[in-house]
Amino acid sequence: MKRTALLFVVGLASLLLTACRHKENTPSEAAERYYSYLAKGDVDHYMRGMADYDQLPEEYRSQLRDMFLQYLDREEQSRQGILSATALRDTVIDGRLAHVFLEVLFGDSTREQVSLPLVLTDEGWRMK
Repeated sequence: MKRTALLFVVGLASLLLTACRHKENTPSEAAERYYSYLAKGDVDHYMRGMADYDQLPEEYRSQLRDMFLQYLDREEQSRQGILSATALRDTVIDGRLAHVFLEVLFGDSTREQVSLPLVLTDEGWRMK
């Protein structure tokens, strides 16, 4: 009886933790976190935020990494790099797909608005 009650409490606690994690990890928070990795030049963490990252062939991951590094280099040369990104709003569709509208601030004080599509996975919101 004690064992069953303990298993029930542990199961309920893990379910609540999972629900809370998704509640705190909104699409806007996730998008800002991913762009903060990009602003720091941490392309590897940025790419791990991609929904299908684990299924990508290693060669393709390498090519994507190179592409993001080239993008960051180009932005550094032309606009003095990415300083920050702030979520302006998000639109959630059917609870599993979201479009987050971000304002990206560059080192030369220019701003650009981008839309980042996200999908809800077992690990939280990931870039589509």
